[in-house]
Amino acid sequence: MNYEENSKKKYSVPAVDTAFKLITLLSRKKYQSSTLTEIANALDLNPTTCFRILYELQQLSVVKYEQRTKRYTLGPYLVVLGERAKEHINYLSLINSYLEKMTAETGITSFLVSRVGRNRSTIVSKVEGDNFGVRVSVGRHFDLLDGAYGKCIIAYANEADMDYCLKSHERVNDYNLKEVEDLKKELFEVKKNGYAISFNETINGIFGVAAPIINFNNQVEMSIAFAGVSAQYSIEELKPLIDLVKDSAQKISSKLNMEFEVF
Repeated sequence: MNYEENSKKKYSVPAVDTAFKLITLLSRKKYQSSTLTEIANALDLNPTTCFRILYELQQLSVVKYEQRTKRYTLGPYLVVLGERAKEHINYLSLINSYLEKMTAETGITSFLVSRVGRNRSTIVSKVEGDNFGVRVSVGRHFDLLDGAYGKCIIAYANEADMDYCLKSHERVNDYNLKEVEDLKKELFEVKKNGYAISFNETINGIFGVAAPIINFNNQVEMSIAFAGVSAQYSIEELKPLIDLVKDSAQKISSKLNMEFEVF
């Protein structure tokens, strides 16, 4: 066990970790309205423990319980917290300004993705384009190896986290040794080139182009991306989008790191 893993274990609070996993689960479309049994099974929790945590979250209006259907959903207070977070997270307004420019210039949906935990990512913000009909949902979660946006994040991860993502991804579990090595080489190229593309990979008929937002110590927790209909573009025609998203990500990274240095 390395130092980072040991520190995480030392300061871990199981109830808080479980509560966050529970909220995250209810944010997913598949589990957005779930019974106690469904939640407990999905998280491999003791039903009594699961009920106690749900009850506490319900008292805080973070989770809502529908007596008639006996199902739990996310609660209204999360809307308040979300709005407060948008007000206080300064970098969102900066990044959103670039997303708006990217979409205005291309007509293609652009969005911001952030890492969540060790092997997941989520859409944090979006600007939807009028062209080609692609829609994305803020709050939607993905495996960190999914899509160009995920590749841009995991390509900068440490070796332990990368191995964890590879081993925990269902699709990669079906890969042979050569396919795993090819994926690792692709991630190396992503880090080397500063961008990633996906074409009919995670979702058939959809392409993605993404670039990492790199912080002051060369780590990546966020990426920005385009998503469009692959029937409208060939891979060779993605070059202008690659240049635009890469340039925008570099400018965002530079400005965020300048603000960090000021403080």
